[in-house]
Amino acid sequence: MKKTKEFSDVAKAMAQIDFCMMQTVGEHGVNTRPMSNNGEVQYDGDNWFFARTSSTKVTEILRDDRVQLTFADHSGPSFICVWGSGTIVDDVDLKKKYWQKSLEQWFENGPEDPDVSLINVSAERIQTWGRIGDAVLE
Repeated sequence: MKKTKEFSDVAKAMAQIDFCMMQTVGEHGVNTRPMSNNGEVQYDGDNWFFARTSSTKVTEILRDDRVQLTFADHSGPSFICVWGSGTIVDDVDLKKKYWQKSLEQWFENGPEDPDVSLINVSAERIQTWGRIGDAVLE
């Protein structure tokens, strides 16, 4: 993906949005759930999310790596849609790198817990609307 001015605008806007919706492909179609967006990570085309290794979303990504993320900042308003490939990562050092204390409310045993994985969504296409402009990035 080209790192254009529009890409930089997407990275700045994404850092301001606390939650996104993640869509994965399941046995009966698309499944959607809210995911916490770590705005402290500088967006470079990869989104990182913590998840239970035993969760449905992890199972679905292992079966079909297509993932869609939708972000909405109603104060702008700005809207961002990311289509990409999901990968499950079980690297303790990487989990520690991205770990934030606030995650303990969902993952009480911390980043070393074997039931805690990272989901990496690598963007293949991004579409934006609103205050950040209407654009398609590939």
